[in-house]
Amino acid sequence: MLSLLQRAVRQSTASTPLATAYSGRANSFGALRLAFALAVVLSHSAALGFGRPLMPRIDLGALAVAGFFAISGFLIVRSGRRSSIPRFLWHRALRIWPGLWVCLLFTGLVVAPLLYLDRHGTVDGLWRSPGGVLDYLRLNWWGGLRQFGIADVLVGDTPYWRWQGGNTINGSLWTLAYECFCYLIVAVLAALTILRRQLRWLPLLALVVVFGVLCWNYYQAGVPGQQLWTTGEIGPLPLLGALREDSFLWYGFMFLAGGVAELYSDRMPINDLLGVLSLVVIGWFAATGNFFGPGLLAYAYVIFWLAVRLPRALHRIGKVNDYSYGLYIYSFVAQQVMAKFGVQAIGLAGFFVVSALVSTGLAVLSWHLVEKQALKLKNWTPEALRERPEEPAPPRDGGMTPNPSNGSVAASPLAGRAPDFGPAPATAPAVG
Repeated sequence: MLSLLQRAVRQSTASTPLATAYSGRANSFGALRLAFALAVVLSHSAALGFGRPLMPRIDLGALAVAGFFAISGFLIVRSGRRSSIPRFLWHRALRIWPGLWVCLLFTGLVVAPLLYLDRHGTVDGLWRSPGGVLDYLRLNWWGGLRQFGIADVLVGDTPYWRWQGGNTINGSLWTLAYECFCYLIVAVLAALTILRRQLRWLPLLALVVVFGVLCWNYYQAGVPGQQLWTTGEIGPLPLLGALREDSFLWYGFMFLAGGVAELYSDRMPINDLLGVLSLVVIGWFAATGNFFGPGLLAYAYVIFWLAVRLPRALHRIGKVNDYSYGLYIYSFVAQQVMAKFGVQAIGLAGFFVVSALVSTGLAVLSWHLVEKQALKLKNWTPEALRERPEEPAPPRDGGMTPNPSNGSVAASPLAGRAPDFGPAPATAPAVG
């Protein structure tokens, strides 16, 4: 018994660098992303179905989105370090935009007309009028949610409207602008070589500074005008619109924490005791209802600890088919439609289950018909940027050999191609 106890203590206190514990395939990031997406659906079930928060002290949906940003920071910085800038931006565009575009078209060309027809008995005035479908598509096409509703399709008809007065048809999309902005920051840092090992201390310094700002804001909460980055906006930015400073501070910190974890993965310890203590810290902050610097840092650590410590059976989730993005972008609109027609009458648990099933069905279609097909183009390179194979050197006699039958000179059958005794010139791989 004593030996077992000693072994358990040694195992719980032993540390392994994240770089050693993490594997590109043997990890639970896919399972965690799916769990975060379902947490958002659960949080929205209360807000959209019943016009109230799920929990009085903590916003589960915001916490789940923060988890998304931590994982994204780790993986995106990893991609930024290993890819050329054009290839990095191409991969990010393929992952975000095709799925978003089809979701917007589905919302604007299928959902909105049905809701408008149910309200007005016609679709006249839905398309080109201010705040109509065309404006919705044009303003939201590149990831910035600059128009929340479409005409009056949800005005007065949903619990969310009665609670918040919101005509929002797909509120989940608002975080994509922050995600895209973080991608652009990573691209700039990669171009400036700041993601290299010699300069990785700069993102770490930025993390310390943002951590200090979060702590300062927490302790200055009761002092008017003393908080930093809580009331203004960044932008408006081209295509993305304006970003709220308080939201960018929150989610940007989590993205930065994930990026620093990747940059320092060779030094970041994965320790079971530290993981359990971080869970305790998270529980304490959840009970108090106010996550700030230390709580968010503990939350980020738990995410990476769980990614390498959860059972191996969970490693399969999301490796081949990743439904988390589709579940996230379709669930809000699905829940709004169901809430309009009274599906929430079955209760919170039932509404969550039904909306999760419907949203998962849409996510499955989105992945197999759109997202997965788009990702097949990740290695595509424009014709003008492809490297050409080197032309083989001509034979010394210009490709002409004597014809033994008549003494004349004839073209050699080997002229213009590599000789059989040497390797043929290989086609160069695509750029990036």
